[in-house]
Amino acid sequence: MQFILFVTLPFTFSQSLSAEDFKTQHYSEEGYLQAWNFTFRNQKYNLFATFLVSNFGPGSLNNGISLLLKSKDQPVFYSTREFDAEEYESKKGQFYQKSGENWMEYKNGIYSFYMNYGDWEIKLDYKPRRGNVPISKGKIPLMEKGKFVQADIPFSYSSVSGTIRYKDVVEEVNGVGGLEHILSNEAVYQFSKKWELVRSQTKDNYRIFTGGFIGNSNFPGEFFRRVAVLNPSGNLILEGTVEKVEVIEWEKEPTSGYTIPKSEILYFQNGTCKLQVKRTRPIATMSALENISSFLRFFIQLFFAKPYQIHWFADLKLECPEYSGEAKGYHSNYLINE
Repeated sequence: MQFILFVTLPFTFSQSLSAEDFKTQHYSEEGYLQAWNFTFRNQKYNLFATFLVSNFGPGSLNNGISLLLKSKDQPVFYSTREFDAEEYESKKGQFYQKSGENWMEYKNGIYSFYMNYGDWEIKLDYKPRRGNVPISKGKIPLMEKGKFVQADIPFSYSSVSGTIRYKDVVEEVNGVGGLEHILSNEAVYQFSKKWELVRSQTKDNYRIFTGGFIGNSNFPGEFFRRVAVLNPSGNLILEGTVEKVEVIEWEKEPTSGYTIPKSEILYFQNGTCKLQVKRTRPIATMSALENISSFLRFFIQLFFAKPYQIHWFADLKLECPEYSGEAKGYHSNYLINE
């Protein structure tokens, strides 16, 4: 099962993204993966919560959840829970998954999820405005015929309300968040080494996104990365596929040991646009092998060097004929293999 790799995921930048693109779907291919990542933040919390269903054998429905929660007054909490097909429930043609007592659903215009980790219990409701974002723009074909990957941001910067319980204390919370989605009928380690997603906002409420993945020798291209900008009304005003990357500063991340860019410039729109992304302060770095069963840990280590997720605050500077601006946001790296 692959859910420990993705506590936030890249996306399909598309102004006309519909619920059909990210509803619960199943494929029979071994290595099939579908995951949804909810993000939430306010002045106290940064949260990344994932639901996943996958199979490492025809017809199986391994499923699980993952939660990374950073509170100002508590240490980082990170954990996963694994479930088998008997503890899984979905509804055909709908956005719905139940893994044990944990669930996500869409009802009456509201996306909701519930997770219970004992000391921590989360229940959040998302009321999205305009603002889906195009990254893969549908299914990206992989080298083997019929294999694909598709990723989306169904909504971003949604208003969020709900409750967070820590032990015996229940707190009502309000903030902003979004939903990110990935679907592939090929195991991700077969075609990619690293995924990333940056979500940011300017002072005048424009939203700048970039994300995608670094491919390996099985991917037809060195990388697939995209940039998109939404205006304050949630309309897509600028998008483009990254054509060239210039790394300004590399950094050996101390917890994971991976060497990754700390500052880089992305060029797109035939070189007329550039976006500088600079990581500034860490939020959390977690090994994806923590808090999972010894069997799953052994299986994953057969394929992955050191799967990690790294979340940082970031500064962005965009220069483009159509729009230029500076933004602050959140940078997420999902490292599979160096």
